[in-house]
Amino acid sequence: MRVKRGVTTHRRHKKIIKQAKGFRGKRKNVFKLAKNAVMKAGQNAYRDRRLKKRTFHQLWILRINAACREHDLKYSRFIYGMELAGIEINRKMLSELAINNPDVFKEIVEKAKAALPPEGQAPDLSKWKKTATPKIEEKETPKKSVKKEPKSKKTKSTESEDDNPRKKKDTKKETAT
Repeated sequence: MRVKRGVTTHRRHKKIIKQAKGFRGKRKNVFKLAKNAVMKAGQNAYRDRRLKKRTFHQLWILRINAACREHDLKYSRFIYGMELAGIEINRKMLSELAINNPDVFKEIVEKAKAALPPEGQAPDLSKWKKTATPKIEEKETPKKSVKKEPKSKKTKSTESEDDNPRKKKDTKKETAT
């Protein structure tokens, strides 16, 4: 009995046509066009899932910067001040606070301002180093210092069997025994 592939092909086509539902023109009901449209849609979806994260991150930074400027502070100085103050809030939450709870955001800005050194000066890191996490000290292993002798230029005609260090060792062993 011969195997006919009609059922399998019909299922495969039906699956693609179902994915193409809502597309315009023949792309929604002609398999050949629907297949290309679904492939392209999948590529766009994959790329844009990553792009979406980037654009939201940019949006949060814009909102935080706008809110900081109202309190006479630049975004970069604000983030630096938060780091010095030990405040760990991500940009998404800061953005939400700036929009929905401006009073709370103002308090965070004031704490960040207080931790900042005057503009143009280096910060006093003695306070900050105490709060930083301690680093694990690694044991230093003493390194053997090996002096490399400069290679002498020898030609094949001047080399002899006596210059070979391995053979010298062998001759010493033979004389010792």
